Amino acid sequence: MSLGHRALSAWYRQLAQQLEAGLPFAAALRSSRGTGAPAAGLDTMAQTIESGGSVDDAYRTATTWLPFPDILALSAAADAGRMPRTLRALSTRHEQIGGAKLRVVLACLYPLAILHFGLLLLPVTRMIDWEKGFHWSTLSYVRSLAFTLGPLWAVGATVLVMARRQSPLLGRLARMMPALGGFVRSQALADFSFALANFLEAGVVIGQAWATAGLVSRSPELKAAAAAMESIVTQGRAPGPELANWECFPPDFVALYQTGESTGQLEGNLHRLSTQYQDAANRSLNFATMLYPTLVFFLVAGAVVYQVLTIYSGYLKMLGGLAG
Repeated sequence: MSLGHRALSAWYRQLAQQLEAGLPFAAALRSSRGTGAPAAGLDTMAQTIESGGSVDDAYRTATTWLPFPDILALSAAADAGRMPRTLRALSTRHEQIGGAKLRVVLACLYPLAILHFGLLLLPVTRMIDWEKGFHWSTLSYVRSLAFTLGPLWAVGATVLVMARRQSPLLGRLARMMPALGGFVRSQALADFSFALANFLEAGVVIGQAWATAGLVSRSPELKAAAAAMESIVTQGRAPGPELANWECFPPDFVALYQTGESTGQLEGNLHRLSTQYQDAANRSLNFATMLYPTLVFFLVAGAVVYQVLTIYSGYLKMLGGLAG
């Protein structure tokens, strides 16, 4: 399982500082402990270097805790002698993504608490009878929770496992949902632009950079487009004029890519695109954290109002019977 975004950001930043200070890579690895990176993993990487292995070999030993796209970017940067710059870029990006995810988690805590409170209280209200009074039944209470909290927890666990395993099905489901669909599309473009910019900055030839960026992308559309761009480069043509033929690339991506291609500022423009799409993804995610918790709140409030009306209806019926 990969490290969390905050741990990755801290480790990348410290490793970049050690390398900029002039430490050899193996020594820099051993000195970067205490940031969340596994000590055993760092020792294995250092030993790989000391035994004559390459930097790429060292990173390949960390596939269990380093994200695969980061390994590819760092290996390419090591070959081009641009490791500290790539480490700092990755650190900044993981810090931004980690911060956005933390805000989402905090925003979801209150509505989840409200939902659980409502589901725990709902079976109790059903045990109130204005004619017979309150009658507690443990079996009825547990059975009710099994049909409410049970499915809720099962869905939550399933979504968590799918997210950890980066299931493509979860992405397809998210694209069909309001707000989340915009987040998935913008995040995919942000990741793709960032990866392509890093590979080009590391000195990877443009055709291979497109192919590798497509390899690490989670979007099927971007994967297909990247493969097509690699073929176009192989034919001796520039990708820029062909981008407009692919719906997965918005007009601003096409315009900035073509401008960067003609002015020699392609890497800078791709980083600018990555920042823009990351901001758009964060806005969509923030909207989703307001939309769906609000829906949950109104759902629970509606259920409570319904139960209150049901209780008072029984009370009024009882009064009507007594008056009759």
